[in-house]
Amino acid sequence: MSVSRRNFIKGSALLGGSLVVGVSLTGCGPTPLPHAAAGDLQPNAFIQLTPQGDFIMQLHKVEMGQGTHTGLATLVAEELNMPPEMLRIEHAQFHPDFIDPDFYVMLTGGSSSVRTSFTPLREAAAMLSQLLRQAAAEQQGVGIEQVQLRDGSLYVGDKQIAPGSLVEMARQLPQPETLELKPATEFRFIGKQNTRLDAHSKSTGTATFGIDAQYPGALSAVLLRCPHFGGSLKGFDASAAEGSPGLVQVLEVDGAVAVLADNYWHARQAANKIQLDWDKGPLAGVSSDALRAQRHELAKTEEGKVVEELGEASAATGERFEVIYDVPYLAHATMEPMNALAVPTENGLEIWSGMQGVQLAVDAVARATGLEKSQIQVHNHFLGGGFGRRIQNDYVVEAARIAQLSGKPVRLIWSREDDTRHDYYRPNSSALMAATVDGDTVSSLQIKAVAPSIFGQFLPLMTRSLLPAWLPGGVHETIGDMAAGSDPAATEGLIHSPYQFPYKRSNYVMQELTAPLGYWRSVGHSQNAFFIEGFIDELAHRTGRNPLDFRLANMDKASRHYRVLSEVAKRADWGNPPAGQFQGLAVHESFGSVVAEVVTVSVDGGQLKVHKVVCAVDCGMVVNPEIVVAQMESGIIFGLTAALKGEITLQDGAVQQSNFHDYGMLRMPETPEIEVHLLASTNPPSGVGEPGTPPIAPALANAIFAATGQRLRQLPLRLS
Repeated sequence: MSVSRRNFIKGSALLGGSLVVGVSLTGCGPTPLPHAAAGDLQPNAFIQLTPQGDFIMQLHKVEMGQGTHTGLATLVAEELNMPPEMLRIEHAQFHPDFIDPDFYVMLTGGSSSVRTSFTPLREAAAMLSQLLRQAAAEQQGVGIEQVQLRDGSLYVGDKQIAPGSLVEMARQLPQPETLELKPATEFRFIGKQNTRLDAHSKSTGTATFGIDAQYPGALSAVLLRCPHFGGSLKGFDASAAEGSPGLVQVLEVDGAVAVLADNYWHARQAANKIQLDWDKGPLAGVSSDALRAQRHELAKTEEGKVVEELGEASAATGERFEVIYDVPYLAHATMEPMNALAVPTENGLEIWSGMQGVQLAVDAVARATGLEKSQIQVHNHFLGGGFGRRIQNDYVVEAARIAQLSGKPVRLIWSREDDTRHDYYRPNSSALMAATVDGDTVSSLQIKAVAPSIFGQFLPLMTRSLLPAWLPGGVHETIGDMAAGSDPAATEGLIHSPYQFPYKRSNYVMQELTAPLGYWRSVGHSQNAFFIEGFIDELAHRTGRNPLDFRLANMDKASRHYRVLSEVAKRADWGNPPAGQFQGLAVHESFGSVVAEVVTVSVDGGQLKVHKVVCAVDCGMVVNPEIVVAQMESGIIFGLTAALKGEITLQDGAVQQSNFHDYGMLRMPETPEIEVHLLASTNPPSGVGEPGTPPIAPALANAIFAATGQRLRQLPLRLS
């Protein structure tokens, strides 16, 4: 999340006059710990020690494949001076101390997990360590400096003390006023190739994802939703489904139809027999082609909001050159489809699922059901992929409402078709890219991004959690509408570019008509890197320069971009591809990290083959090199899939794709060799979950231009 977005949320909250954003490390405030155990030593919300000697870490950021399970445990283990695998890790329930300092709610996203936890988690562990060492020192009558905590035991000289035996004594000690963290020179685990803690359970099938949660007697449910966005249910006829095997109940739920049966197959088969009558709603007749044409018209006719202007407009001399780039809607397509298990209890509801935003889920369920938040207990699990999709909690609310209305324990499972057609999509977007070229010099770069606003749709969900419950609902929509025209996601990555042209300006024009939108891996960077790095390549060609030399010549030699770009060029042997192959490159900063990639391709008989991707990344201090490399590889494959295949299209306000046959994923034989190089840095860690994705599409498009002379300005890339 960009600074400007954070500031807006902060400003909005201050307007409401109720936001408390401080993250208290003490955990001793008025909010009890949800995982509290009476006999444990719990100096804060993150860490506890049982009398049996178990060190427990509350995983306040979810594990969806990006490595938080290991990465955050490594931070705790470092200060406890024990191998990360000695920790017992539990999925945290909501607590104010788990609120993300960037988002002001408990949420996993924005490649923020390690970055925002790097110091707080180490401080939390250091506090526990200091309490234990102080207790041991008093017990043994020595100074605290004579006590060591190492590999799960305390030592005073050769004498070994079980930490669990000191729990009661340590509970009586005052919390230390100052904490001393390990210096980097003494790190045992940070920066090392530690074993991935979730690898064994996921490899052996014993890991528990949301879809694995069980409850005795729970029914399976499928939900039939209006295929047209904004449409509604006019009526339905379930008579043909009567008597279907295993069918228990059919009921209307908030404008959709829920089918409950003894298992998923029976529920789905019965659902297929139900006749439905939909009102197509406000998007009837709307298509992707029409939306793209509207964006192009807006780019020509609307000035929009100026979001960045550097230099004097008079510096824009020479011939003006402009083109339009386009990207489509994209679905998240997580391997584990949306699902949730909801059970009515005497006090309210209990829910099991995999969520990126536990706090938002509780709030959303409370609003939908009329229950108090205290009546809703949520259990989080491993996520079979998130990529931003599970920040939205529609599937959790659906399960809760079905359970509430039926009075039965219910497991709601989305089909792949449900998932593809009812996602919150990466926005379709266009950019009018323009420059003035004076001889062989680029005198200005002028960009106009035209896109619908994620922020306008998502911000009301945030403010409902942040602002007082007594505010009328319309206030949240008003805040969303106010923010939409300044959505930083629409221009992130276009502004603050490393290129030092005499004049730079970026504008944003909001497209109001759209499908539901959400945060997709790397958010606005995912399309804006394609826009700007593709256009920079065009400018290099137009001025007769090598793409690498042109970039380096127009950026600060002391910048991280210069360093990363130089490194990837060296590692990829830029300019010397194998015979018959061609290279393209791109560099982009997102979530605090700078990533450059060189793609090598060949084109034979109109068929494109991607041979190799070489990646260099500066992500600050590396906590676990293997996980960072895996995240770069994952981001590259994710981005290649979108660049080569990803496209969600609308017809009559409904999604045309349905499953992997028409919304394809990159297959293993299509995946190129990937080589990742991590640049050494002493800066604090920055994001790694998303920054690998943005540069790959422009690097690939630039390689295709080198191979064919075709400048492809629209994703997915298709050779003519």
